[in-house]
Amino acid sequence: MNSIAANPPGPPSTNSVPPRTLLASRGHTLIFIAICLAVTAVSALYANHGAPASSGQILQVYLWLIGLEWLWVRFVYKGMQAHGRSMREFFGRPWFTPRQLAGDLLYAVLALGFSYALFVGAHHLLSHGETVSNPLLPAVPSGVAGIFVWIGLSLSAGICEEIVFRGYLQRQLAALSGSTSVAIVGQAILFGAGHGYQGVGAVINIVVYGLAIGVLAQWRGNIRAGILAHAAWDILEGLGLI
Repeated sequence: MNSIAANPPGPPSTNSVPPRTLLASRGHTLIFIAICLAVTAVSALYANHGAPASSGQILQVYLWLIGLEWLWVRFVYKGMQAHGRSMREFFGRPWFTPRQLAGDLLYAVLALGFSYALFVGAHHLLSHGETVSNPLLPAVPSGVAGIFVWIGLSLSAGICEEIVFRGYLQRQLAALSGSTSVAIVGQAILFGAGHGYQGVGAVINIVVYGLAIGVLAQWRGNIRAGILAHAAWDILEGLGLI
């Protein structure tokens, strides 16, 4: 373990530069962006009605969101399939070797720590000590079923949103614009906009998080560490542990 920490595995050199060929058609990307904006609008309207009142309603919302996450991945999969591309490109080299897994876990922990520091600082600057709540979902799931479904939702969000934003959108924008920087910023903005129902402060936090994870995905050449960090963050935050 000490040798890994002292000399952590570096990013795959073969994936350090994003491909300049499109992952899907330009029309597919335009529809993708329209879906992001539609989800933002629907979430904002739903949030105006307040959080679900009962545990049964909360579970229904969780399950609906899980389904929505995987439908989004299917949309990306079909668009890439039609273009002769595969989502396996997002995962880089096999990660089931001990060294690869240790590297992914290490960078996921570093990403979590960095994100936590950013969020705490932004919270004090933007909220002046006030608690920022999620108007769509309660902060802490209730009951055993609620906790298990929340963990399922968090895992789905970690996998699906990293595939969709840091995998598909970031690489697609890089291919369209010819600029890695534009791609990282663009996906982070859309990622943050999708959480617009939580308020301006939350959106700023999430955009910054998207930037950090986008840089990590570009540097590492895959989204594996981002998936681990994203899922872990959502689980811990939902359970009130961070």
